[in-house]
Amino acid sequence: MAKWDGPYMLGAFNRMAGRPASDQIADETKYVWLSEAQNEVVADIAARMPEVLYTPSAIPMTTTDGGRTFSYGTDADGNPVFPMGKTRIYTQLTAVPEAAWVPGFDYLDLGWRIEIPNNRTYAGPLYWRGIAPPPDITATTPPVIMPPPARELITFTAVKNFGQAGNINPDLAALATELWSRAFPRWMLVFKTQYASGGVLGPLVSNPIYGPYQYAAYLPATSAGL
Repeated sequence: MAKWDGPYMLGAFNRMAGRPASDQIADETKYVWLSEAQNEVVADIAARMPEVLYTPSAIPMTTTDGGRTFSYGTDADGNPVFPMGKTRIYTQLTAVPEAAWVPGFDYLDLGWRIEIPNNRTYAGPLYWRGIAPPPDITATTPPVIMPPPARELITFTAVKNFGQAGNINPDLAALATELWSRAFPRWMLVFKTQYASGGVLGPLVSNPIYGPYQYAAYLPATSAGL
């Protein structure tokens, strides 16, 4: 078992939540908790440092109305992909990253698709660069967050949600929340300082709950500069 893959995440959930390996709660249910938590963590990171979740290059867009609108594809359940993280649109791969289309001029943003303005159509291909919702975590599908140790954020969030569900274990939920509140800003600073150029995170302020970390701006509840 590799560290921080699906089975490792399942074991981490069991250890932190105090659940036995042979549990009345099925592994499939725990993977649902982990997958839902990953969606939350990806959204939190995408709102602050989306660059760390981008895929290489850009992804082709699709049109079903002759170039009037273009969408970002569908997920494993057949739902339209709703991209996150400062998504940009390009006419060719060689245009990435500096020659993106201008929103509100070249196209209209409609959430899960774009529209060519002024009742026009576009005949050429289009590509998008952004963050797609991650696939569910399973025994064979690992989380998408890198580096792997940052996946502890998924464990903390999953255990918090588990403890809060039906008020199962509020003390456990509070512990997981505290651990997450300390780990999330730390990983945001890791992402910000990975390269010499820094990042595009919000202003540094003091955490009013857990002390003068000077990076409470990276917490969802106190973010002030997205």
